[in-house]
Amino acid sequence: MANTLTKTGSIADIASSIIDDSIDGIEAVDIVKNEKARENECVQESKSCDAANVEFGASVGSAINNVHDKEGWKKNKRKFSNLLNEEISIREAYAKKPAAQGKGGVINVVLGSILNMISAFLIFVFFLISLESLFSIGLSVSLTVYAYNIARNDPTFEGNMSWTLLTFAVITPLTTSIGMAFKRRESALVQIADFKVTMANLLSAHVFWDWCKIGSKPSGRAACNVDWLQHTDEVLYSMIRICCELTRLLTLPNANRARHHVLPYGRKQHEDVATVSRKLHRSILEDMAIITEKCEVLKFQGLPPNEATRIRQWERFLSQEMEHMIVIKKYRTPQALRSFARLFTVFLPPFYAPYYGQLANDLHSLGLAITFSIITSVALTALFESMSQLEDPFLGSRLDCIDVELELRDEFLVKLLDIRDHRYPDADPFELTGIQFPIKTTTGPEIRFLQAY
Repeated sequence: MANTLTKTGSIADIASSIIDDSIDGIEAVDIVKNEKARENECVQESKSCDAANVEFGASVGSAINNVHDKEGWKKNKRKFSNLLNEEISIREAYAKKPAAQGKGGVINVVLGSILNMISAFLIFVFFLISLESLFSIGLSVSLTVYAYNIARNDPTFEGNMSWTLLTFAVITPLTTSIGMAFKRRESALVQIADFKVTMANLLSAHVFWDWCKIGSKPSGRAACNVDWLQHTDEVLYSMIRICCELTRLLTLPNANRARHHVLPYGRKQHEDVATVSRKLHRSILEDMAIITEKCEVLKFQGLPPNEATRIRQWERFLSQEMEHMIVIKKYRTPQALRSFARLFTVFLPPFYAPYYGQLANDLHSLGLAITFSIITSVALTALFESMSQLEDPFLGSRLDCIDVELELRDEFLVKLLDIRDHRYPDADPFELTGIQFPIKTTTGPEIRFLQAY
């Protein structure tokens, strides 16, 4: 009985294997037929591609030839067709001005050096002299006069002091803070540049990317029942809103000074600014959600997955760059280090009054000692002021800060509109209704003479 079952099982296995082999044979035949059909399609596509390439090459060649033809140039006219003449005129005009990069003769070089010195002096006076500077100068001068009177009447007076304390207590934290603040400014510049590049490419993807196939039947964007001009305007509208709202957020008043963390009045200011900042941030995220929805439209109409993935990646980069800029806006260099540097730059130079008094007594010149004390106080407080002005790299009223309105609004929005106009040259002008632009009161850094930051 067992042998019978064994034979029966083996016969069933053999029958099953025979059936599987026959099925595999049928599938192999189908695969061969499919491969032959695919080869025929590839041959037809290759012929059509060759014809298209010949036509494209002929069109490109005719376009290049038309550059030298006036009538052809009118048909293929670009917005910027005469930049070389403008560049040459600017170079020639600048070469005749003082300090034109070593050109224009000795007189222009000397005049340029004088103008640079005058400009540096004006910057020093109007941007680096603060109320702390005057307070430190007043203390230094009064204590110097007092020490000089003591040294003149007391032969045993010895006012020599070491400058090591000044070096470690003031210079070291100042240089460290300036280095950190400058790195934050450079990081902000990199993020702004990446933001602009990512947004321009993202808009180009929504405007230009197509997924048509070569053939007689309409495909890609042409076969979709979508108003692509309206699609472009909706994406562009959201991007312009993002730029304007991000500009408004980055140019909010600075609310991260010591007074904003310690004093009740300062904490109230900090909370008010933070409330507006959070609302603008949420509005930016809402506009990003609209742009994400527009990518879903492209996917629904047939955009290939690899290109949709690239758009998603650009959206992530855009969000990451905006978040990085917002974090730089919200957080500063260490507050404890800045408070330490502020106090010692003001109060430490006057404590060297015995040294100044001894110097005046030895040189028999009180004026020279007073001048030296003033220079020391001004140098330290101006160094601290230069560091303090870099704390918020986005406020355009500062000397070395980023002009956010220019970078993200005045110039960049024009470039985004150029992308739209290039794709739809005959369309109606883009309407900017409902978009609130930040108010820009000046075209350059504001003079903040004797104003504290």
